[in-house]
Amino acid sequence: MAMDRRNILGMVAGPAFAGRTLGGRIVGGLLAVLTGKAHAADAGTLYLNAYATAGAEPSFGVAALDRGGKVLFTTATPGRAHAIMPRPGVAEAVVFARRPGRWFQTLSLADGTPGPVVRAPDDRRFTGHGDYSADGRILYVAEDDVPREEGAIGVYDATDGYRRIGVIPTHGLGPHELILMRDGTTLAVANGGVITHPDTGRAKLNLDSMDSSLTYVEAATGKLLDKVRLPEEHANLGIRHIALLDDGGVAFGVQDERPIGMLQPLTGAHRPGSGAVRLFDAPEDVLSRMQGYIGSVASDGKTVAASSPMGGLIGLWNAADGAWLGSTALADGCGLAPNGEGYLATSGLGVIEPVSVSAEAGPERKAPAFRWDNHLTRRVA
Repeated sequence: MAMDRRNILGMVAGPAFAGRTLGGRIVGGLLAVLTGKAHAADAGTLYLNAYATAGAEPSFGVAALDRGGKVLFTTATPGRAHAIMPRPGVAEAVVFARRPGRWFQTLSLADGTPGPVVRAPDDRRFTGHGDYSADGRILYVAEDDVPREEGAIGVYDATDGYRRIGVIPTHGLGPHELILMRDGTTLAVANGGVITHPDTGRAKLNLDSMDSSLTYVEAATGKLLDKVRLPEEHANLGIRHIALLDDGGVAFGVQDERPIGMLQPLTGAHRPGSGAVRLFDAPEDVLSRMQGYIGSVASDGKTVAASSPMGGLIGLWNAADGAWLGSTALADGCGLAPNGEGYLATSGLGVIEPVSVSAEAGPERKAPAFRWDNHLTRRVA
């Protein structure tokens, strides 16, 4: 009997599969059927991850890795960094300070040579993420407008020394990650809904009235194009990380900011203009182990991966229908990036591991001198 893709997904998502995979390497082979064996030449591809060095007095920086996890070069940063975004069309990337951040810095992707450090205006704090325009000329940076307690997007001219040329609203509170949508004109923003203030560091000041949302903002004008929230029973969850999907939408991961004593979905998806968000199911023991915290989300187009460093677990869902596919254990694992046949993952213990379900997935590699931060980014030359 001919078996189409849906038939295969149905088998993969069944209870037996989920039970076999919890706590261990996802069963090999099946996802390779779904994703194909993309063993295309990977020359020129870099994986970028912020790090702290191991030891009592860590230093901070960004490392460029090859597909096998070999460190190619490192670049020191002024402090602990968070996300990294490659610039389209140029061998350059920008690294953002961990929130509440006061700087971002550019670096050469040819050899790691550091570029200038750009400081936040006095009344702003960067929130750890940003993205470029499709032509690489403009950089959009997620930030808090401190006096107004509103989310904002700083606009910088990458062709003029990253000169600040404007600001547009996120139309939400506490933005964290923003990404440029595939249409090249819309910014999707994960507004965590929580207000912080420089005087109180990372303290969360409005947990009883937090207001998380996913907004779509016209990059050229700042116009709000769409805005959705989680269902009211999940209003304690903050949407913090997002990844592009092939259907024109985004996948998202949340953080439980105000636990209410019940297990709740921690991932989902939304396509602008489609109405309510879709929440992804997962086995209760997985949700329990994830402890209400997703640290990073990635998608290879056909699947969605989300990491929970607190739970030492990476979950995998079908991007098309949100069906649960399985999980793999990675202690303090958080960084995720597609690698052509699944994902490459990094951990705070220095591990670099292919978490693809492909049977050909290689062994983990460990860089004991590094403590990898939350986000791994792939840059294809």
